[in-house]
Amino acid sequence: MKLIRFGLPDQEQPGLLLADGRWIYASSFGSDYDEKFFGGDGLQRLSAWVAANAASAPTVDPATRLGPCIARPSKIVCVGLNYADHARESGLEIPKEPILFFKSTTALTGPNDPLIIPRHSQKTDWEVELAVVIGRKASYVSEADAMNHVAGYALHNDYSERAWQLERGGQWVKGKSCDTFAPLGPFLATPDEIHDPQALSMWLKVNGVTRQNSSTAQMVFQVPQLVSY
Repeated sequence: MKLIRFGLPDQEQPGLLLADGRWIYASSFGSDYDEKFFGGDGLQRLSAWVAANAASAPTVDPATRLGPCIARPSKIVCVGLNYADHARESGLEIPKEPILFFKSTTALTGPNDPLIIPRHSQKTDWEVELAVVIGRKASYVSEADAMNHVAGYALHNDYSERAWQLERGGQWVKGKSCDTFAPLGPFLATPDEIHDPQALSMWLKVNGVTRQNSSTAQMVFQVPQLVSY
């Protein structure tokens, strides 16, 4: 399944992107895509709802604003310098352990929403990332069991204010947690939609110019390692 949320900011409704390209309302399903939904049997119940209701569910105008594909989570855990090609081009040593930092959940925004460049920002920057959405609680999980805790995947643009991140106190959170610095979506793809999360092309264009072109195969620490770590 491909889960979407649409509507005005803070008033988003749950929906789905179907294989035929239609957007449908899932409001009658009765739950937003929040931590309670993912931590319980929400995906299984939603799958059954889709099988019974997708053909007759009302459609959504594709011109409607898309919000973040999940409701605001309790935390956004990020992994720094986790692409070998990015580390090499930056002239930095490949990490021996994952470098972790947080982004504020208030940075979460829709995939096509305007970026608010902070006052006095000099070096606002972008990075395409794979977001892994955790479903049921994961605590002391082995790598072998880690993927059973993954609810799905989404695109994330990891915006940063590089001067604040690197030059003014070395505060990664300070440089990465501004409002609108975590656009997510357009949809969450459930694991059955993704054959191999380590074989996904990753690219980013700025004003039509390709600035990033890589693959999740370049990840230093792969998804099961990171969830377990």
